[in-house]
Amino acid sequence: MALTLERMLFESIIINDNIKITVTRLDSSRVKLSIDAPPEVAINREEVFNRIIDQKPKPEQPAAQRSIVRRLLSRKQVGKVLQD
Repeated sequence: MALTLERMLFESIIINDNIKITVTRLDSSRVKLSIDAPPEVAINREEVFNRIIDQKPKPEQPAAQRSIVRRLLSRKQVGKVLQD
């Protein structure tokens, strides 16, 4: 079940007590969001998240491939919002 909310420009929603999502720009077909969250919270666009999941090692993958995936997942920019 999903919660659907309406927000106007510069209005925010709070998740738990440590994540704040603010609408910072509205265009005809796009919305720009600002997300303030602790560094340990991974924030990804859906397509980036799906690529990360697809790259997770399968049990039959050789150790060399697993180490590449680990290095990719450990990079700080994976958990950050990609900017325009």
